[in-house]
Amino acid sequence: MMRSMLRLPNLSKVLFTIYLMQGLVSCANIVPPSGGPRDSIPPYRIFARPKDSATNIQPKEIIIAFNEYITTTSIQENLVVNPTIKNTPLIESKLNTVRIRLNDSLTQNTTYRIQFGTAIRDVNEGNIAQDFSYVFSTGNQIDTGKLQGTVKLAETGRVDSTLIVVLHPKDNDTAIFKNKPLYYAKLNGKGKFAFDFLPFKQFNIFVIPNDYNKRYDDSTKLFAFAETPINVKGNQDSIKLFAFQAYQKGEKKKAVNNKQAKRNTASLKYLKNLDGKEQDLLHPLQLSFELPVHLNDSFPILLTDTFNKPLSNYIVKIDSANPNAVSIEYPWISNTPFRLIVPQNAIKDSLNNILVKTDTLSFITKSNIAYGSCLIRVNGYEAFNNPVLLLTQDDKVKFKFNVRQNLLNIAQLPPGDFQLKILEDENDNGKWDTGKYGFGNAKKQPEKVWILPNKLNIRADWENELNITINK
Repeated sequence: MMRSMLRLPNLSKVLFTIYLMQGLVSCANIVPPSGGPRDSIPPYRIFARPKDSATNIQPKEIIIAFNEYITTTSIQENLVVNPTIKNTPLIESKLNTVRIRLNDSLTQNTTYRIQFGTAIRDVNEGNIAQDFSYVFSTGNQIDTGKLQGTVKLAETGRVDSTLIVVLHPKDNDTAIFKNKPLYYAKLNGKGKFAFDFLPFKQFNIFVIPNDYNKRYDDSTKLFAFAETPINVKGNQDSIKLFAFQAYQKGEKKKAVNNKQAKRNTASLKYLKNLDGKEQDLLHPLQLSFELPVHLNDSFPILLTDTFNKPLSNYIVKIDSANPNAVSIEYPWISNTPFRLIVPQNAIKDSLNNILVKTDTLSFITKSNIAYGSCLIRVNGYEAFNNPVLLLTQDDKVKFKFNVRQNLLNIAQLPPGDFQLKILEDENDNGKWDTGKYGFGNAKKQPEKVWILPNKLNIRADWENELNITINK
């Protein structure tokens, strides 16, 4: 009897322990285990055959293994082989390896670099092995020359990252017209380029579009050149190139079905650049048509006062930049009413359409309080040859002012935001001039435009002030 009473507490302890363990297991099932932080490390090389930076080799096949499974995206668009070879390497990827097959005879005593850009990334998270490359030499050393610099569009100061920088032998001035480059490098989003593993030699350097030819075979292509050969050193980061189009591409004219056009435009119609019935003080009055037009001097367009009395000192002409528009230029006076009388036969389009009848436009010029004034203090203008301050919107020049002293007082500007730029007007003709590149001495650099960090905000009926510093 005593023994059975002594065993009861032990049995209770056993049951309590089992109950506690069941509870712990139950609690553990409620909260799933954490997956940990997201993998943000790009794949990296753990093995290469031949090894990276190997010398005295002429490989036909290269195998590179990574620390995790990878995938390749747009491999041919990203691939860059320097110096260039005739046949594009065959690239295959499987699991965590990349296989490169070379079908070319390689040049003796030359350092080669195979760049993959953003093509290699891991399978799970898509982390990119940014600018991954593989280097080897057919000689007994790896070349270590570097070139770095920037490319800007000469006319706008902007960047075009679709361009490439190419190197040609310095003793062959015609290579850019006939041959593919020895070396080339892509631009990043800031217009910067970089060459690595170059021999310590001199090269002619150019900028061209990244097309199949990689040659300057069309003068409407964007193009840039350095006036003298570039000497490759251990590290050079001072090259500045400015791209231009020697000639603008002509717009393709749409074929016009004359019969259909006559049915659609039985009479001549136009749009006016008036703001309601108000004329801007700073620009001509403009009439815009669907087709190119010409003026009939026998029936002149008249600018008059409200009593139809013709004014003097106004000019009616076809717009120089747009053959579909007629401009009426006049030194407008604020808050003044005008009339424009357009005779029926004054304007004909290319299909000989005329107005249905004589038109009379009544309008009034804007008030002075619709504009703001601006005082701009310009520091550093002395370092530029004939600097011109450009006020631009969407890269289009809206206003320009010669800078001949450090204080620029602008009496009237329309409200709005303007991006400021500086044009170095070498020939002092008041406009940007392009460059050219031909045989012999037929070479000329374009005039250059620099974007300033400042933006000018004009408020109506307000005296605006701005201090700017300009430098190259």
